[in-house]
Amino acid sequence: MNVEFRDLRQGLMRLRIENLDDLWYLGRLVSQGDTVKSKTQRRIKDKDDSRSKGGERITITLTLSVESVEFQPEEHILRVSGKIIGGPEDLVSLGSYHSFSLGEGSTVTVEKEHWSKTDLEAVDFAVKNTLKSKVAVVCMDLGEATFALVLDSRIEYLDLEANIGGKYDLKDREKRKIEYYRSITEYLIQMMAKHNISLFVLAGPGFEKNNLFSHIKESNPDFAAKFVLEDTGSSGRSGVREVLSKQKLQKSLEEMNSVRDMKFMEEILVEISKDSGLGVYGFNEVEAAAKSNAADIVLTTDAVFAASRESFEVLFNIVRSTGGKPHIIDGCGEAGVKLASLGGVAAKLRFRVY
Repeated sequence: MNVEFRDLRQGLMRLRIENLDDLWYLGRLVSQGDTVKSKTQRRIKDKDDSRSKGGERITITLTLSVESVEFQPEEHILRVSGKIIGGPEDLVSLGSYHSFSLGEGSTVTVEKEHWSKTDLEAVDFAVKNTLKSKVAVVCMDLGEATFALVLDSRIEYLDLEANIGGKYDLKDREKRKIEYYRSITEYLIQMMAKHNISLFVLAGPGFEKNNLFSHIKESNPDFAAKFVLEDTGSSGRSGVREVLSKQKLQKSLEEMNSVRDMKFMEEILVEISKDSGLGVYGFNEVEAAAKSNAADIVLTTDAVFAASRESFEVLFNIVRSTGGKPHIIDGCGEAGVKLASLGGVAAKLRFRVY
């Protein structure tokens, strides 16, 4: 994310969206009642045109009073909807409704009555994230590969299957394997260019990762320098999770919030399972721990935070004032799904409260 203009006295910030993580962070900080201004496409009908879908679609600049925000990662857009309060009055009716579909490359001006500490943290995280190099994991076995792009807000997966053929069809089998390796290599090169990836972890339970790596070394030696190989007990997404938990890769992964959140969530679940009193969940329990100066790490999902924003802002300020760290995580990610099963908020404590 790039901050093009900032005037907190006026409550204004103009932001340029650079990547998918930026859309998630923007979705965290924009809330109902905020004002958002951006360019958009809108169909303008001629007064004499009676067709329901008639009219020309043109680009105009509108200002909305926000009523709802929806992050759609599969479409790579953030949908911001609300009532039009500013725009060319000869083309739109003030008070009518519109939705921005913000994506990579969009520029948006956000106006708030008050920018909270949590809002400013979201902007700061997004700006720093733009400069981070990324890590990708490929966990593979014969005829199947799972790609995992480790973003700041989430881990994006793509599963690929290929018909390699049986062991008695050796000629066509080898040909298909080479095509399979070539398609994986081309995809990884595209991924590297788009997402600023500095490290690929090539993993799996058998020898297929070694075969693919040999293919990459022969076809593109410079690209091969970005790879490390790791053995795993399984392929697919479980193999990816195994890779992300390996201690020797933590230095490369520790800056990525999505990996950090998985680690924190697992630590909380361990304490809850041990009934140690050092892992608590539920808003009231976490709030009580924070007021007792016991909350070290507090996690909540983005959806739960948005639904009770004011209450969480108060809670987060208490946590920060006692040296704790609050984190908002993607409710659709692996850690977020586990957290949602606990009600969407949990904490790791420094000491028992009860």
